[in-house]
Amino acid sequence: MNTKESIAKAYDRVAKEYAAIMWNEFERKHFDQIILRWFATQIPPDETVLEIGCGPGEVSGFLHREGVRCLGTDISTQMVEAAREYFPEVRFEVQDFFRLDYADCSFCGVVGFYAIVNLVLEEVQAVLVEVKRVLKREGLFLFSFHIDEGEEKAEVENFFNQEGNALTFYYFKVDDVKALVEDAGFQVVDIVIRYPYTDVEYPSKRAYFVVRKA
Repeated sequence: MNTKESIAKAYDRVAKEYAAIMWNEFERKHFDQIILRWFATQIPPDETVLEIGCGPGEVSGFLHREGVRCLGTDISTQMVEAAREYFPEVRFEVQDFFRLDYADCSFCGVVGFYAIVNLVLEEVQAVLVEVKRVLKREGLFLFSFHIDEGEEKAEVENFFNQEGNALTFYYFKVDDVKALVEDAGFQVVDIVIRYPYTDVEYPSKRAYFVVRKA
C-alpha cells in the first residue's frame, strides 16, 4: 500500500521525464478534450477551478486555454515545478488533497484526472469528503480512474523506468465509486466509460464521473 510520502517520492523521481511525455497528452485523446471543453462551459468567468493531482499540469493548461481560471495542485514538489515550467500562465501549488489548505466553499469546480489511482477505496472516500468541503454549493467535480475488470491493482517496481521506484496503482469498480460518491452527498450528473486508446495509454477501460455538490 502506498503512503503519501511514497507517492510524492515516486513522482518526484520521474517528474522531468513524466512531464516531457504527458504535458500534451490530450492531443492524442479526443474524448478527454470533449469532456474538458464541456466542463469549461459550466464554469462562470469569475470563478476558479481547483485541480487535484495535477502532475505536469496538462489538465489545468487545457482548461486555461478554454478560458477557465485554474489552480493546479499536487503532492509532488517536482511535478509542481514541471507544471510551472510547461504552463507558466497557470498557478500551481504543492498541496495534500486529503487536507487542502483552502477555506470551505472556495471553488465552483474541482477536477482530478487519475488523481486517485494510487489510493485504496477507503482513501478515495476521504478525498471525496475533502473535495466536497472546498466546493461551493452546486459545484461540479470531474474525475477519472481505471476500471477494475478482475485486476484490482498493479504493483509497479520500476515506475517510469526508475530502478527501485515502487508504486501501486489501483483499479475500481464503477458501482463501488458511485456508491462512495452518493454516500458523500454528491449528485451523479454523468458517468462515462471509455475504452483505451491503442498505442497511446495503458490498455485499461476508464471511467469519467461528473458529480455535483447538492
